[in-house]
Amino acid sequence: MDILRKIEEYATAQSERTAFRSRNGEISYGELWERSGRLASEIENLMCDSRDPVIVYGHKDPMMIVCFIACVRSGRAYCPIDINTPAQRIAQISEKIGKPLVIMAEKTSAASEIEKREMFTGSRWLIGYETIRELTKSGKITTALSPCSDENDFYIIFTSGTTGKPKGVRITVNDLNNYLDWAMSLAGGIEERAVFMNQAPYSFDLSVMDLYLSLATGGTVVSVDRLLQKDSYRLMDYLSGQGINYWVSTPSFADICLAEERFDAAFLPEVKAFLFCGEVLPCETAKRLIKRFPDSKVINTYGPTESTVCVTEIQITEEMTAGNEPLPVGKARPGTRIELNPETSEIIIIGDTVSPGYYKEPMLTSKTFFFMDPLSACESAGARQATYSGGSRAYRTGDKGHFDEDGNLYCDGRIDNQIKLHGYRIEIEDIEANLVTVYGVKRGAVAQRIRDGRVESLTAFVIRDGDLITDDYFGRKVIRTALREKMPSYMVPKRVIFLDELPVTNNGKLDRKRLREMA
Repeated sequence: MDILRKIEEYATAQSERTAFRSRNGEISYGELWERSGRLASEIENLMCDSRDPVIVYGHKDPMMIVCFIACVRSGRAYCPIDINTPAQRIAQISEKIGKPLVIMAEKTSAASEIEKREMFTGSRWLIGYETIRELTKSGKITTALSPCSDENDFYIIFTSGTTGKPKGVRITVNDLNNYLDWAMSLAGGIEERAVFMNQAPYSFDLSVMDLYLSLATGGTVVSVDRLLQKDSYRLMDYLSGQGINYWVSTPSFADICLAEERFDAAFLPEVKAFLFCGEVLPCETAKRLIKRFPDSKVINTYGPTESTVCVTEIQITEEMTAGNEPLPVGKARPGTRIELNPETSEIIIIGDTVSPGYYKEPMLTSKTFFFMDPLSACESAGARQATYSGGSRAYRTGDKGHFDEDGNLYCDGRIDNQIKLHGYRIEIEDIEANLVTVYGVKRGAVAQRIRDGRVESLTAFVIRDGDLITDDYFGRKVIRTALREKMPSYMVPKRVIFLDELPVTNNGKLDRKRLREMA
C-alpha cells in the first residue's frame, strides 16, 4: 500500500467524488489533491531545510484533511491537535516540537483566532484559517516536493503520559501502509467507494481507521462533530440518509446512540459493519447491536496508539454474548506477533506496525520499546497463533491478557491499574466485570474515592436497564447485595450512583478522571 499514490489515483479517476463531508462542508478527491499540493508547496517554501512536524489545529473541517495530506506531501509529519484540547496541553506539545509551524484548520471568529494564536506563542509561523483557504484555492505548486516515505514519520499523535505531560507517538509511512494493507480485510473485506462514519477527533488515533481506510478505497468520510455528538436527536437526523456502510467509533459512543429507539437497521439499513477500538467492548453493547442490526457485523479490535490503531480482529457473534462474559479481541494480523510476559501476563506486540518510539523522548522510548529477533519467539500461547514475518520492533503495552484454547486474545485490564484498599490489592476491571452482570444494570463503571493521597472507598456508577432497578436506596441496596454474592466484601463499592450516561472524554473513551472526581 502507498496511501499517497492511492489518493492521487482516486483524484484522477473520480475527481468529483466526495472524499470528506461534515457540517462544515465537503471536499472532493480532486480538490483534496490539488489543494494539498498547493499548501505543500507553501509549507516547503516556509520551512526550507527543517523537517520538523507541523501542528494542524482544528476539529472536523474539510481543511483538516487537506492540511494532513499537504504536510506529508511536503515531507513533514503532521501533529493533529483538536480544538477541545486544553491550552496548557497545547503549550506542552508546542514546546516539545520546538517553534513549530502551526496551521489553523478550523474557522473561528477574529477575536477567537487572536486568542488561539496566543496559545502558540513559541511558534515560528502560524497560518490562519482564511489564509489557508486562499492559499489552497489560488496558490501554485512552485516547488518540487519530496513526500514522506518509508521510515519517515507520517503523523505524531500526543497521548497522556504518566509524568503528567503528553508524549508524542511517532507513526511512520511504513507503519501506516502496513496497517492499511491488513485493515482493508476487516469485516470480510472493505468495499470500495463505501461511506465511513467518523466519530473520533483527529487527535485520537481511532480516526486513522475511518479516514485512511476510506481514502485507500475511494470512499467517503462522514464526520460527526463534538457538538452534534452531544445532541443524540439531532445526531440521528444528521446520520439519516448519509448511506453509512462502516461505523467506526468507541463502544461508549455506540451506547449513546443505542439510547435512541430509532437507532436500528430500519433507520440505517446500509451499515455493513461496526468497527470498534479504543476501549473495551461491553458484552451488553455488542448484544444490543446484534439484535438491532442483525445483518451487520460487529467487529472487535485491539491495539494501542503505539502499534498503529489496532493489530487484532474478531467478529462478535450472538453466541459470544450469551453469557455476559468478557469478549475476545481476536487474533493478530499478518505481520504482527503477540506474546505474553510469563510473569505478569503483559501483552507484548512485535511487528511491522509498531512505532519507532516517542518524539524526542529517548529515555521514555527505551522503557517500553525494544527490538526482538524474529527467531527468538518464546514458547507462549501467543506463539501458537504467530503470523509474524520480518520486522523487529516490539512494544510493552502495559495491558494484561490471556489466550483461549482457540488462540483468541482477551484483554484483562492494565498491569498498573491496581488499587490498594484496606491492605487488599484490587483490580477495578474485576469489579466492573461483575457489576455489569447484575440483573437490571445496563452499564457500569467503578472509581476510587481518594482522600489524603490514599484510596478511601469505591463508588459504582450505574446506568439502569429501564426500571428493573429502582432509582433509590432500595435499588442501590439490590446492586450491593448482588455484588456481595459475586466477590469478597472488601471489593463491593461503598456507594452506588445512578447516571443517565457515563462521562466520556473528547476522544469518546470512558472518562475515568471525571468518575474519580464524582466518587
